[in-house]
Amino acid sequence: MKGRIFMYLFVFAMLLVVFQYANSKNIFDTYQEKMTKLIEREQILKDSIINLNKELMKYKKEL
Repeated sequence: MKGRIFMYLFVFAMLLVVFQYANSKNIFDTYQEKMTKLIEREQILKDSIINLNKELMKYKKEL
């Protein structure tokens, strides 16, 4: 009887560990995707700022 209780507790603990691992992996993957998208968007916006500054300098020179 005692052996079965320990076996069930062990199985339950293992299932809990597997669930926590899968959940944290999904959270990490989602975080990585969001960070990748934000980094790409940041680079696009930086490029836009550089281009706008170049145009501004060109118009300043014309004046």
